[in-house]
Amino acid sequence: MSTWTPRDARAIADPQEVELATRRRDGSLRTPRTIWIVRVGDDRVFIRSTNGRGADWFRWAIATGLGQISTSGATFDVTFSAASDDDLYAVDAAYRSKYGGYASIVDHLEGPGPRSATLEVIPA
Repeated sequence: MSTWTPRDARAIADPQEVELATRRRDGSLRTPRTIWIVRVGDDRVFIRSTNGRGADWFRWAIATGLGQISTSGATFDVTFSAASDDDLYAVDAAYRSKYGGYASIVDHLEGPGPRSATLEVIPA
């Protein structure tokens, strides 16, 4: 599994919000969604669906495993992998650290539905 360079991990995960577009089976991009994104350590990046595994973008991410994330300064082709159970507490902590000013939303993101919809974002 490929990992991000620390510089690219910061570029993709440091913005407050990013645009995520998943790919269709034919390779074309779906309509982007604004999501929150976090970094764990220097080189790992994660996203989580606030609506759990039933969210359209999450189902598409799982179905094709491919997408694109755009920030204000860069666009990255990415793949998605289900986060391991061992990673979930670190991802919770990253969301709490980055978005703690939105405590009620972060509380929700730490619930079972959103936690079950945590994906690692990997460079394509």
